[in-house]
Amino acid sequence: CLLVVLSACGGLSETDAETYVKGHLDAAYLGIYDKAYIDLVEDMTEDDARELHESNVSDETEYYLLDFLSIDYPNDEMVERAKEVMEKIYAKSKYTVGTGSKTKDGDFVVEVTVSPLDLYSLLTDDDFYDALDQAGFDEAETEEEYEAVDAIYGPLMLDLLEDRLDDVEYGEDQIIMLQLKKDADGYALVEAGMQKVDEVMVDYSGAYSK
Repeated sequence: CLLVVLSACGGLSETDAETYVKGHLDAAYLGIYDKAYIDLVEDMTEDDARELHESNVSDETEYYLLDFLSIDYPNDEMVERAKEVMEKIYAKSKYTVGTGSKTKDGDFVVEVTVSPLDLYSLLTDDDFYDALDQAGFDEAETEEEYEAVDAIYGPLMLDLLEDRLDDVEYGEDQIIMLQLKKDADGYALVEAGMQKVDEVMVDYSGAYSK
């Protein structure tokens, strides 16, 4: 997600920094591609912004299936289904971009307030156990049998999650400072800040629950 921002005529302004940060977040999470944001990046097109969004959805989907649901054998159909659900999750992303400020080093800092989407509370332990039971987890012994379990268990959990998305709530607001650091070519969004935004945007563990 590191895109170099090049100054157009005489340098980047605080307003440009805000436009870039908001445009980057809107593209990555909401699939909204603002022309003012795209114009700040040399040679960037709407297709590039769309690729950023699709890559973000794919990465989050992989985490959700492999790490959160502990699915070892996701098939192609399940991955595509999970991407559809993740798109709906990301569509509920909630954040505000504050004012940008310029540092003495010539960098820019923009304050972002993220309201963590409390995914953790939508699924209970019983949901996981019931889905595994329906999928025949206790009877599985071979790799093929566990693969068959995942093929049932994964879609069951995705359906449950999608059905409950309308009831999702948000955790405690988190303030994150995103930095646009100057280099010889222009400005680049510092990766650590975006990693923190990504960690906070969707709360899988209940860490930010009210």
